[in-house]
Amino acid sequence: MSVIVKSPEGRLLLLCKGADSVIFERLANDGRDFQERTKEHINEYADAGLRTLVLAYRELDDEEYERFNKEFTEAKNSVSADRDEKIDAAADMIEKHLILLGATAVEDKLQNGVPECIDKLAQAQIKIWVLTGDKMETAINIGLLRQGMKQIIITLDSPDLILLEKQGNKDAFAKASKESVTRQISDGNRFISASSLESFALIIDGKSLTFALEDDVKDHLLQLAISCASVICRLFSQTKALVTRLVKTSTGKVTLAIGDGANDVGMPKKQTLNWYKWS
Repeated sequence: MSVIVKSPEGRLLLLCKGADSVIFERLANDGRDFQERTKEHINEYADAGLRTLVLAYRELDDEEYERFNKEFTEAKNSVSADRDEKIDAAADMIEKHLILLGATAVEDKLQNGVPECIDKLAQAQIKIWVLTGDKMETAINIGLLRQGMKQIIITLDSPDLILLEKQGNKDAFAKASKESVTRQISDGNRFISASSLESFALIIDGKSLTFALEDDVKDHLLQLAISCASVICRLFSQTKALVTRLVKTSTGKVTLAIGDGANDVGMPKKQTLNWYKWS
């Protein structure tokens, strides 16, 4: 989420907040002075079950703002099928080269009885998937997993892949990332096959999920996911509908999606049952 404000001195400032995985990718090279320290703070907050956001900004000149405002206004007024894509493209024009400000953390505990409810649903063989923009640690530590579950974690946070990404070779990074995700999914399937009496939770981050949803990988991901009692995915809002559609069309099971915000509006069209929104 971003806003543009004008200071009393006439400066145009773009102020952004969002998930760490999104904001960090949009930082300028000279806007990362305390990125590593901020990552440490975010991980500490997430381990404590807190919900985190990263804050960043940049200054705009008048010409850049006018160019953005023209594109954004045209996109907002569009009635074509690709209206949302046009709005995103306009935002991408200025949501880049940001300067990191820091991070926030807020406590958002589960309501009383929710962990017990989740446990009862699991005992009834109802599989629970958590599709969230929060960090994985947050979802885990607020009690969304049953006690005693073994975790299968699929991530691209290995030192080799991080180094490859920093080198800027996008093709090499994409190839290595897909190979890593495919290998981790295969390892997970083998692990479950050899441990039939235990209960597992699959945890996969957003970058990994991008590659796992490709046509030649998604069936293997689904096989792993439906073998687990619970699944936690960190993903972007537009990916939620893709995941819910994959489960419904591939398994033929009755599915229900529950969401509480604008990021969830794509899910109801993909579900067997009605979608409920609460506040």
